[in-house]
Amino acid sequence: MMLFYHLFFRAGLDEMCSPLVMLGDEPLVSSLSRACYPVPFFLILSGYGLTYLYCHGRLNVRGECRRLFRLYLHLWLVFLVFMPLAYFLRPGMYHYDVLHILGNMTTIRCNYNGEVWFLFPYALVCLTSVSIIRYVYHLKGTRKVVLTIVAYALLFLTVKLISLHISQNILLNTLETQYNYYIIVLFYFSLGILLYRLLEQGFRFPFLGLAQETASTGLARHLPLLLLVGLFVVKSMFNITILDGLYAFAFIYCFLHLNLPRLLHNVLYELGCHSTVMWMTHTFFCFYIFPDFIYGFKYPLIIFAVLVIVSYLTSVLLSAILGWATSRSVQAT
Repeated sequence: MMLFYHLFFRAGLDEMCSPLVMLGDEPLVSSLSRACYPVPFFLILSGYGLTYLYCHGRLNVRGECRRLFRLYLHLWLVFLVFMPLAYFLRPGMYHYDVLHILGNMTTIRCNYNGEVWFLFPYALVCLTSVSIIRYVYHLKGTRKVVLTIVAYALLFLTVKLISLHISQNILLNTLETQYNYYIIVLFYFSLGILLYRLLEQGFRFPFLGLAQETASTGLARHLPLLLLVGLFVVKSMFNITILDGLYAFAFIYCFLHLNLPRLLHNVLYELGCHSTVMWMTHTFFCFYIFPDFIYGFKYPLIIFAVLVIVSYLTSVLLSAILGWATSRSVQAT
């Protein structure tokens, strides 16, 4: 979904490739890409995963620092590989002064790969995750839960709808931007905490519970899939960005009720193992350094398949390099 979104949610797509199906003046793939915005999915699942660790006594600041350091190691390796390529293949695209290098290495200002913008606020949320999860997970009483959700929603909507520019100073604007990002990330992350709590308590929407209880009947067995497809179609038709989090929450909840074929499960698992590096590298192929190569395959499905394969193989290679370097460092130590 992440790769599909970044490939086809862009203006002038019909000038870059040859979409076979059009909806009026818009390519079908552009409409479908509206339902693939990846950030809420990643953050909700992160909130879910870290809440699981918290409930099993395995979440702490020290552990999160180690995990985030490994995450940034992947990013730095990606820059080490792709920045020299950009320097020779796309001269003048990037600035290589100290401020730009430090800004991108820390992801405080993402000029080299803009699609990693949420890594820094995500890191802040992870470092404060113990306190966040402790508060949200242990909320007692319907009134407190409702008030907290309303407060979150209002703050989130304020940040999404209102762009405040407190100063033309780069430092102050950077702090303002990261604060806004933090609120957005925190909202999605908290939905993941809520998802874990609902599933832990055995909560089911009535129709999905009925579908599982009567799974022997054809329609009921496929109800979660039908609901998921319905959500996808509606989101493709209406690009209401302030509902991205609720859409991703509902999508994930329906997806959890699917009985995936073993082959599809294994494919998704393998891609999931490499999703971090694929996220950090795919935009260099489709946006920054090799767009002519990717979109040169002309037809959207072929373009999408090529990007998935190239990004996956790149991840396999870079992960192997990082694993080798890490093992050598441990041996030397």
